[in-house]
Amino acid sequence: MEQCVFCKIEKLEDDFYMYSVRKMTRGGVQKSYVCEECSNRMYGTKWFPITGYDEKCEISERGTVREIKEDRYFNITIVRNAGPQYVYLKKNGKIMKKNIRSLMTKFVRKDEK
Repeated sequence: MEQCVFCKIEKLEDDFYMYSVRKMTRGGVQKSYVCEECSNRMYGTKWFPITGYDEKCEISERGTVREIKEDRYFNITIVRNAGPQYVYLKKNGKIMKKNIRSLMTKFVRKDEK
């Protein structure tokens, strides 16, 4: 059984709505899980497609980027200390570091916020 990082509800790993997987500096992997209710409260309920990249991704009205693979949502937003939020996206096989604010400006439709 795994726990939601926000509400601490316990579920099986496959029953969670959103996942995060982070590679640690010494080779370890940190996994975290978020239930649907907490995801809506923390990350937003409106999601907009990010087009033009190799991954199938969406960005919320609150600036969280999630990747959709194998019918699961993975939070791929990176926040380091007090710096700007960013995400790594691939375009034609080339990895690009993209600022979340610029992605929001380009893909989040203001009339639907």
